Amino acid sequence: AGTGVDDATWTHHLRQGDYSRWIREMIKDPELADELAALERDAALGPDVARLGVLDAIRRRYAV
Repeated sequence: AGTGVDDATWTHHLRQGDYSRWIREMIKDPELADELAALERDAALGPDVARLGVLDAIRRRYAV
């Protein structure tokens, strides 16, 4: 999740709530979307930690 995306772009979309919105609207997984939204709201997370958190949350639910 997010590999190949530069830190500035990743962080912009993270802070805009784009990742949780996409999961909620396109994948229809509200629980995962809520988990990603919590990561998006945590301003203390840097891009690397946020990427790992998003990927971990996805991997717990889906084979990637």
